[in-house]
Amino acid sequence: MQLGYRSVSFDAHGNEYLALQGANDKFLALQGPVGVSKARITRQFKSSKIFHDLAPSNILEGISIQSNEEYTTAVFAYENVGEFKSFLSVIDPHLQYSNGKKLGRAIALLHQDTLNYKQKDRAEARRDVIHTKLTTYLTKGPRFNHETPILTAIIDRIDSLRDYKLTRRYGGLRFDNVFLTHSGNVILKPSPSYGYGDAIEDLVLFECEDAGQMPCAVAGVIDGYFGGVTVPANFWVGYAIYCAIYALTRCAERARQSPEEQARMVAQSRRIMMDFEGFTRPIPRWYRSDLVRQAKAESRRLGL
Repeated sequence: MQLGYRSVSFDAHGNEYLALQGANDKFLALQGPVGVSKARITRQFKSSKIFHDLAPSNILEGISIQSNEEYTTAVFAYENVGEFKSFLSVIDPHLQYSNGKKLGRAIALLHQDTLNYKQKDRAEARRDVIHTKLTTYLTKGPRFNHETPILTAIIDRIDSLRDYKLTRRYGGLRFDNVFLTHSGNVILKPSPSYGYGDAIEDLVLFECEDAGQMPCAVAGVIDGYFGGVTVPANFWVGYAIYCAIYALTRCAERARQSPEEQARMVAQSRRIMMDFEGFTRPIPRWYRSDLVRQAKAESRRLGL
């Protein structure tokens, strides 16, 4: 069968999303070089198989995966999609907020799965991974010269940190890992980093990657996740601690890649610290800002 195709986008690893069209059918494919991408794309395909039943409107439906000497290709049921982050960057704050709520509701669906005892054990073991990452930061670096208030907040609270909700994490959730369909529905890109852990961790990358530029959209994600009810206090406490950990560990991991990335990660880590006022308050200041309050009010007024 002859297939026509057009490029849709590339992911952070250089793998390409393609829209494929045959004589009678359309598909969406993810393709990358077999030598470096086979394992990653295989996990991405598997993630869609795992999560599709939980949120069928927000997860691509996996059809097949195959490799030849050059490429690994995962094929999904067709969706007419574009980049969600690009869309968010050109719309008004109240529309950013309302579209963020769509994504928050989708994430909540993913987290509705009930874990068995073995899966809960694996979710609890995720805490050991986090402790290891902290140890790596302290021993390997690079160390940030603004680390003191962040480390103090972590040390004072991590032993009393309780799991908010043990779940199957989707992994890697941020706005550039989401598609938007032609009809306005959000579709999460297949994830190679899914696993078990605390539900909060699926929301932390929005603080690390997106809150500085799109606070209204991130506020919408959190409000959508909780279905419009007041966000629980214990969520905010856990969220702040995870953000503190990421402000050191994840930023340091990325900073090792290049001098340019180190400069960007230092600025990002400082911005996260400032969002929580030196981690003296659990609710980030952007969530409490006038901009977000106005966006919420306008969204409610328009019934969005």
